Order: sequence, then C-alpha cells, then structure tokens
Amino acid sequence: MIRVCIKPTTFQILPYQYEQNRYITEESIGPSSIDKKKAREQHNVLEKTFSKIISFTVKPIHDEPLSDIVFVANGGLSLPRLPKPILILPYMKYIQRKQELPYLYTIYKSLGIHCIPFPGYADTPFEGQAELKWFHGGTKAICGPGFRSTRKTFRIMNSLLKKIYKSYNLAPPELCVVQLQSDDYYHLDVAMLDFNDTSCIVHRKAFTPAGIRSIQNFLGKDYVHVIDTSDSFCLNAVHDGPNLITHKLTDPSLKETLESITGLKVKQIDTTEFEKSGGSVRCMTLTLHPTMKPVI
Repeated sequence: MIRVCIKPTTFQILPYQYEQNRYITEESIGPSSIDKKKAREQHNVLEKTFSKIISFTVKPIHDEPLSDIVFVANGGLSLPRLPKPILILPYMKYIQRKQELPYLYTIYKSLGIHCIPFPGYADTPFEGQAELKWFHGGTKAICGPGFRSTRKTFRIMNSLLKKIYKSYNLAPPELCVVQLQSDDYYHLDVAMLDFNDTSCIVHRKAFTPAGIRSIQNFLGKDYVHVIDTSDSFCLNAVHDGPNLITHKLTDPSLKETLESITGLKVKQIDTTEFEKSGGSVRCMTLTLHPTMKPVI
C-alpha cells in the first residue's frame, strides 16, 4: 500500500465549522482551541510510525483557510484493478472543503494519477475514501451514507464505477450500502475498520441490527466482528504491515481485543489535537491502491 498525508500547516477550527460533526462544539472553536505546535508534533509521529508514507505541505494562495485538508482521506478514492492509476475526486459537502480541490489535484498530478470528478450535487456529496471501503481485491465495496453522503450518492457512484470499469472491459465492483445511525460515526471510516482484504470490525452503535446483518451477509458472518465501546476513534485506524496504527485508546481493554481479532500488533499514537475536529489516524491518511504506481 502507498499512503499519502498532508502536513497540518493550515489546521484549525473556525466558527463556520460549528456543528459540522458532533466533535466540533461551540466551546471548541477559537484561536486557542488547537495547539498548533502539539498538532505538528503529533503529525510528525504519525508519519514516522508508518512503514512508508508520502507527506505533502500545502501553501494556500492568499492564506485562505484550508482548515481540514490534513484529513486527506476525504480527498479522493483510488480505484483498484485498473491498468492505470485513477482516483475519483470528492464532492465535498461544505464550501470551505471544496476549496481544497485545486491543491489536491496538484498533488495527485505530481504522483501521476488520473483524476475523475465525482458528479455530485448539494444533496449527493461524496467525501472520498472516508465513505467507501474496498474488499476482495476491489470486487466488493461497503458504502456508508448517513451524515455526509446519501443513498442517492451511491446510486450515482454505482453508475460511475460501472462506466469506468466497463471501459476497461472489467466487471464493476458490487456495492453494499449501509446507513450510518449515530453521529458519533459521521463517516464510515470512523464506524468500520477494514483490517485485511476480507474482514472488518464495526462499532455496534454505528449501525442498526439490520445494517450489521447486511454487512455480514455481504462479507460473510465470520468476517465481520462487532465491538461495543465508548472509544469512538479506536477503529479510525490503519493496517500497516504487521501493525495496526490507531489513536491512544481510551478503553485499556481494547488493545487486547483488537490484537486478538486482527492478529496485528496495535501501535498507539496521540491524535488528541485532531480529534477535537473529529479526525484521527485513518482520516489523516489516504491509501492508494497497490495496483496504482504513482511517480514518486
């Protein structure tokens, strides 16, 4: 896997972000809400913890606030199984995040990746890798509408993927669309961890019982592990070789649970500054599918 991250040079919480997710509250907004030095230090540790990661620094023109571009998982969706590197650009829900697109496009162009815009509308945003997870070599995907994207988003996505894959004479992926139920998990990548090509862990509170059954029917019951914990960010994690990189767990019993389920060694890093804005390890990491071979 190839990972991409963006340094938190512009990261902050601004008044217009109020209530964009449940973690951004009136109390959290203000010039002192984010310790910028601590955020830089935490991000540096994240970069060093991965076996391989490509890090970018964004310098906005006219100092425009790109407050959330550090959460690059929202910045696109790489497509597996294709003979050339292709990424679907997001259609962000909030106006300030739409301003990230020219910078993201420049990054992807430098990596030799062809970009396709997602044909979204106000009622059909799509926020990249955060809302769709690949399984079975990219022949299956789970999608999680609810608080940003909608079910209509994934009807559009299904049509777009069919068009792209059929243009290469490949079978398009099968999509399983499961609604998110709790705003603790406003993106799928907070609600679900894909720790290998066939298996996942989900938060019980993130889905209805029927939604969990849909995921089990799609992947197989033995491949879907359900946990019930108040640690909302424990699954906002990344499988990196023999390791599972996650935040500093707030429930001490989770380390043994996650290692037992995944067979991976849990590595915990401090992401508390980013959690104030609703993001952690997975949110700050964009994965390029292994069939993609960017020019580095």
